[in-house]
Amino acid sequence: MGKTWVLVADRVRARLFELDGGDVALAEIESFVNPEGRAPSGSRGDTRPTRAIESVGGVRHAIEPHTTPEAKIAERFARRLHDALEQGRVQHRYDKLVLVAPPRFLGALHGVADKNVLNLVAAEVRRNLTGKTPEQLCVHLGDLLGPRARRASMRRGGAA
Repeated sequence: MGKTWVLVADRVRARLFELDGGDVALAEIESFVNPEGRAPSGSRGDTRPTRAIESVGGVRHAIEPHTTPEAKIAERFARRLHDALEQGRVQHRYDKLVLVAPPRFLGALHGVADKNVLNLVAAEVRRNLTGKTPEQLCVHLGDLLGPRARRASMRRGGAA
């Protein structure tokens, strides 16, 4: 049996876990922090207007920015996480990948991921579980991780 990596992330924090085919517990192998993702939009020192006004002749209209500052920050963090996943893939450190993130951040991950990493995604969970313990994650992800991981978390008293 191969190894499964589980990335549990949101736009502020990410934790990378490993589940060995013969093991029954998730082991945290790396964590990431994105302090920029925590700041409210007005506190980033971004003085650009949220809308630009363009004047052509006597007609004026608003041009919405293509990407919000928050989306750019999330994309940079997603790219950083993808780099770690790609490095693990190239080094054959995992065979399957489970992505756990809120829908919007999961979209950011998809937006930066290449097909080599996406081909290893065995499952996705559209929830923010970054604050859960490994035992609680096993309860939430039980069927995705396999019956042994779920039974082991129940024996240890893991609860959602």
